[in-house]
Amino acid sequence: MDNSLVGIGIALGISFFILYTRKKKWMNPKIVWLICVGLLAIGLFGFLYSKTEFRNDRIMYFGFCVPTVYWAFDRIFKRISENIHNRDFILFLRYSDEINSGFGAENLKVKNSDKLFSFGLLIIIVGTLFIGIGIIK
Repeated sequence: MDNSLVGIGIALGISFFILYTRKKKWMNPKIVWLICVGLLAIGLFGFLYSKTEFRNDRIMYFGFCVPTVYWAFDRIFKRISENIHNRDFILFLRYSDEINSGFGAENLKVKNSDKLFSFGLLIIIVGTLFIGIGIIK
């Protein structure tokens, strides 16, 4: 089995799961921080102290670090939105529970900053993964 697919799956799966459930009552930020820090510890330990020199294993370990990068930017964007709008930003992505259906949805509460933060988080999740894959040789 290709270990890099495990890392990519964890990086994308957990990051998108946290992204789409970030405002649920059961999604406590402390629990998310614990999950992200735990994954980061596993990823850094495996990346730095593993005896393996296989590229696929290093990509797998890097994938464990991506949710922490995403969650840090999510908290930064939340803080900026609270300073600008006195509320957390609205996730303006397809299948989000925070807007009405459709990509071109008409929601009067959605500001341009909400759209910027939403698409920015998508770019951060995917971009961090691709940057890591590109750097690992």
